[in-house]
Amino acid sequence: MLRPRFILLSVVSVSCVSAVAAQSAAAPAQTIQVYSFGYTPTPIQLAAGREVTLSFVNQSGSGHDFTAPDFFAGARIVSGAAPNGEVELKPRETKTVTLIPQAGTYQAHCSHFMHATMGMHTQVVVR
Repeated sequence: MLRPRFILLSVVSVSCVSAVAAQSAAAPAQTIQVYSFGYTPTPIQLAAGREVTLSFVNQSGSGHDFTAPDFFAGARIVSGAAPNGEVELKPRETKTVTLIPQAGTYQAHCSHFMHATMGMHTQVVVR
């Protein structure tokens, strides 16, 4: 009678350990708030060579983008997309990109007409 309980306890223990391992294996996340006319945080600071999931959250009722061609070109994108070095966001839209960034300091801005001039720019600092 002890043997079935031991087997059940072993199965439950392995399941719990697997769930914890899967959670800790997930890439750390960083939220980048996008609004009229700026980004938060600024500068965006990331660790070089470490996978991170960037969540771009457009809090505005207008479309914006996060354009950083050198940053995205130097990173290895694991999931999501940044075609032509840009994450385009519709009003109130959220998009995620998981990547492994390369060390450096990169310029980022919104490429929509006059947005960068009105203060919608930042840096991505990867150390």
